[in-house]
Amino acid sequence: MILDKIFKNSNGEYISVFDIIFGNGNLENYIHTLAEAHAIDLIARTIAKCEIQTFEGEKGKIQENRGDLYWTLNIQPNYIETGTKFIYKLVTKLLTEKTALILINKTPKTNLLYVADSYNTNNKIFTGKTFSNITIEDDEGNSININKTYNSENTIYYSLKNTKLKVASENFKKNIGKLLKTTQKEFIRANTPKWRLKFPGQQPTILDATTKKPISYEEYKQKITEGLTSEEEAIVLLSELFDLENLNKDNTKSLSDFESIFKKIGDTVAQEWNIPLDIFYVSSTEKSNGTNDFITMAVDLYFELLEDGFNTTLVGKEDFLKGEYIKFNRLNINHKDLIDKASGWDKLISNGFSFNQLCKFLGLPTINEKWADEHYITKNYANVKGGAGDEE
Repeated sequence: MILDKIFKNSNGEYISVFDIIFGNGNLENYIHTLAEAHAIDLIARTIAKCEIQTFEGEKGKIQENRGDLYWTLNIQPNYIETGTKFIYKLVTKLLTEKTALILINKTPKTNLLYVADSYNTNNKIFTGKTFSNITIEDDEGNSININKTYNSENTIYYSLKNTKLKVASENFKKNIGKLLKTTQKEFIRANTPKWRLKFPGQQPTILDATTKKPISYEEYKQKITEGLTSEEEAIVLLSELFDLENLNKDNTKSLSDFESIFKKIGDTVAQEWNIPLDIFYVSSTEKSNGTNDFITMAVDLYFELLEDGFNTTLVGKEDFLKGEYIKFNRLNINHKDLIDKASGWDKLISNGFSFNQLCKFLGLPTINEKWADEHYITKNYANVKGGAGDEE
């Protein structure tokens, strides 16, 4: 997963950002990957929180059906994951690796869905792909290798590759890396003390303060340096013959240069994933349109992609044409305050929405009352013939 690329080095050891800044790590790749992981997490969490609705058509009427398929997609797709966790893993896998594979294992009671962690696929195009050497893992690191070969009838395969975007991203990391390395060198150089030790032209004998024996200038300089660079409190003994001056006292640098570059990387990654900056940096306000733009520009494509795969394999052409289909409920992405939006709900009721329809929209349970499913039009709208609408 992408998070492993951030916090582990090639030896599998965990690292921190300061190890990268002050060490020999790949800083530009670290920060870019961190920002990209944040973008992917935003999209994956948004999709995973949505209800997946299942509909069926009967006698020309399409209605929601909460059956086995609804349970599988929303609650328990398999024996090791919940529905939310399953969708989050699927989306993260797809956005990170640009491909994702769902296995469909049929049982007497229901279908079990698993996201494959690794697999091999053939290079066929017209005859359809097959998948083999499949591995499935759980959160505890346990894994199972499946010898069975799967095909398009018992898998859902997603592929999302953009070569041009990948090249542009790599070029950006390469160029920003040069700037980061320059900033890194300047920061270390500016914040590393440089001392000048002045002494008279003649060469007086220097005695060690402890042993009272003569020592060389190199030994004296080393003792002073140890005292100046020690992390513990220290007293530096100087002879009246010497003067010590800090050459770098007015040349220190803060981390602001790094922060501005990190911000540039974050802005670029947000742009690559079509995420508004106020959403990416979690700084949106009540008046912000960032959430709607985020859903429209950054998330909707993946909703459509996932729905196409579900409908193709889990529903099938024949049932789909009869009115059966699977769809993500996008209406509950935003938190809705019932009291704050009360006047809006009233307008919806007066324009024909039933009480139970609004309950579904709010994520509340419906009630088994006849009036709750009735529709009212209380606005005096004109009909298509030009006459006024009936209040009743």
